[in-house]
Amino acid sequence: MRRFKLTSFILTLFATNVICSRHKIVQKSLAGTGIECQQYDPPWNCAVRCQTLLTRDWVDSTGMQSPYDRFFQPDPNDQCYMNRTQRCLLDKQLTVPRNKLCLRADSSVQCFLIQSGQVIMDQPKFVAPSRLLENQIFLECGTMLGFSRQRIWEILYKGEFTLPEISCLVRCFLIRSGLYDDKSGLNLERFYVACGGYDDAFYHNVTKCIANVEAAGQCDKCTRAQRLALECVGSQYPIFVPVSQTDIDSTNNAGRDVNNYYTSNFNFNFGDVISQVGPMVPATGGG
Repeated sequence: MRRFKLTSFILTLFATNVICSRHKIVQKSLAGTGIECQQYDPPWNCAVRCQTLLTRDWVDSTGMQSPYDRFFQPDPNDQCYMNRTQRCLLDKQLTVPRNKLCLRADSSVQCFLIQSGQVIMDQPKFVAPSRLLENQIFLECGTMLGFSRQRIWEILYKGEFTLPEISCLVRCFLIRSGLYDDKSGLNLERFYVACGGYDDAFYHNVTKCIANVEAAGQCDKCTRAQRLALECVGSQYPIFVPVSQTDIDSTNNAGRDVNNYYTSNFNFNFGDVISQVGPMVPATGGG
């Protein structure tokens, strides 16, 4: 019986088209999330909400996020599909009762199915890391790089992410999150997902900023990663949020509770930090 259960689990894992590549990067396909949700046996009218929670595109408090469009291939000649999709989503937010969460999720997906082109079912796409996974990545990176528990806590609590001495910690987090590598730089396609979408000017502004940072030169690999992320992306979409400023919707841990997906999901929960790295007391001395 135990062997049968293990075999079933392995087959299910492969059938869901979930890719856990190197580091902590997770990718899922729509077909895979459909199979995965069948294992959880949600009510028939909540299957779509289950799938979009797994891809981290649905948030009960704010609705569907724009990066869900990564699962669709629009007509190259259709220049207005994004505007039509957004108008449809707004209409659903205004007309579907807020307490009908499964219906709201289902009707939002219908907007994409009708307006955003051909659906891509079998191709795994990047899934933004959950808040707990982000906690784990940051804590693991700090440990691997020799930071004490006390120092990790101080960085998280005070939001000291721009300090030169933690540039390698920031770089480690970005690499293990799948958002950066030394050869290609920032992965803007994944940042689009992690940030919950952004306006049309984002690519232009970030590209210009990247060019300025690269032109300045004189950056070691850790400083380069830190500057690219914090100056080019973080200036518009705050990447790191101190524990002291955390404001998470505890009723919807699977998604986001503010307009910025990545900011919300990166907020570190005090209890999560304590449970993973042990009790710590912030330093009270000067300096």
